[in-house]
Amino acid sequence: MKPTGKKNIEVTIRYFAPDDFLYLKEMYDTFAPKGAFQGMPPRSEEVAEKWLRRLVHGGENYLAWHGARVLGHVVLLPDYQKMDAEYLIFVHQCARSSGIGKKLTLAVIQRAGEMGLKQIWLTVDAFNFIAIKLYRKAGFRLLDDTYSSSERILVMEL
Repeated sequence: MKPTGKKNIEVTIRYFAPDDFLYLKEMYDTFAPKGAFQGMPPRSEEVAEKWLRRLVHGGENYLAWHGARVLGHVVLLPDYQKMDAEYLIFVHQCARSSGIGKKLTLAVIQRAGEMGLKQIWLTVDAFNFIAIKLYRKAGFRLLDDTYSSSERILVMEL
């Protein structure tokens, strides 16, 4: 699939099932850029597979499917003592700016509420203005006291 620009891509958002692992791994095998922010997704295929297995076993995972291809992945990593969760999202480069990130974000916000979480949070590259705009539109707010030169922390109270 070639990059799409701002066209909407028809996707189905679905909870991760164990049989989906190879499809998800395929997305990350062709993902670019690797390791661009906080080393994610890892550059090494072996490290990437271990990282991915930890995500699918330790969190609530949703996938954006276009036919038989995964184009997006979102995960909540809950901390039930704090009643919050870290939020990670990855959209394949061929599908960025197509609405998939918004659909995945809305699905995970709904799921976080169903889980009884009080807050979800994420870190984002300080210069990823498109992602920051998406998160703010979805209801996240910037934490003013956590600015660094390279990243921002955003939170959403549920």
